[in-house]
Amino acid sequence: MLKDLFSIFKDIFTNKKLLMQFSYNDFRSRYASSTLGIFWAFVNPVVTVLTYWFVFDVGLKSGLTDGKYPFICYLLTGIVPWFYFSDVLGSATNVFREYSYLVKKVVFNIRILPTSKLISNFYMHIFFMIIAFLVTILNGYYPTLQTLQIIYYAFCMMMFLTGLTWITAAIQPFFPDINQFIGIIMQTLMWGTPVLWSINTFPPVVQMVLKANPLFYVIQGYRNAFFSEGWFWQHPALSIYFWVWTIVLLLVGSVVFKRLKPHFSDVL
Repeated sequence: MLKDLFSIFKDIFTNKKLLMQFSYNDFRSRYASSTLGIFWAFVNPVVTVLTYWFVFDVGLKSGLTDGKYPFICYLLTGIVPWFYFSDVLGSATNVFREYSYLVKKVVFNIRILPTSKLISNFYMHIFFMIIAFLVTILNGYYPTLQTLQIIYYAFCMMMFLTGLTWITAAIQPFFPDINQFIGIIMQTLMWGTPVLWSINTFPPVVQMVLKANPLFYVIQGYRNAFFSEGWFWQHPALSIYFWVWTIVLLLVGSVVFKRLKPHFSDVL
């Protein structure tokens, strides 16, 4: 397992220039065929944020958070990493079918394809993080040294997604219905992750169950970084739990990818 894992990371590092160029081209081509181009990349997330804000804060005044922060700040700092997770998982799962013409070329190293989706979606992620920073600053929450932890949590998200998408992308050519399963799971996961609500509104027993979701660590970490609420090493149990999950996904993903890769061209 370790040999397979190191082999994939070695290929990614060796082809880093090609990977960066490919991810940039992927980002550009995604909206090249539409009249308004990249404008559409901003519309859906912005409309989603405004809808949640209006419904839950203005309309229902639901009190999903503990009232410590303005709801729009709380929402943005949680939904920005969620958008990145959702976009990468959806696009990277389909990457081998999307680029089937490259999969059939012996000379092209297809190991970089899932990673290219992580990077191409990261461009938009940076933009929305800037928006989140502007909104939080306008509400009086200024960056501190602890805010730099966003770099760490972004790395956590990318590593977690790397292992997960190696599995889903490798399975998708043989089982296209995996996209439907992911869609259903994402709907459930959205409400089981602290994107719209604060974990402090639940009893301790329920909090323990909710923290079993590995995404809790990353999304709550983003929020803590935005609001400068402590350092990640102050939560050693959660950190160890998350990295155990991530390492397992990376190991399993590298093996699954290696076993299924020789058969991609037969089914695509």
